Amino acid sequence: MKTVLIAALLLAAVPAFAHARLESSTPARGASVKSPKTITLKFVEALEPAFSGAELTDATGKTVQVPSAVSGSSITLLPFSLRPGAYTVAWHSVGHDTHRVTGSFSFTVIP
Repeated sequence: MKTVLIAALLLAAVPAFAHARLESSTPARGASVKSPKTITLKFVEALEPAFSGAELTDATGKTVQVPSAVSGSSITLLPFSLRPGAYTVAWHSVGHDTHRVTGSFSFTVIP
């Protein structure tokens, strides 16, 4: 019984493999901001650049073409100038564990 208890405690202490989940973003989810110079997504682990990225869409669902870069544990979008309105960032990430994670968040650009 004692051996089983020790084994259970040791297994509980082993950290689970984390996927490349979104940790934070700037602008934040639901934020109302002036037109941002950059949109930054920070993930909990380093990303595989060839398999990670993000897309920006406007309120009508139209893709807004913006330069982007994946580096370390971040994805950065560089919008030149966004008009006032609602925007959505849809992202996909792959970390070293090779599991694909997807998500999205919205923010509003104010005049």
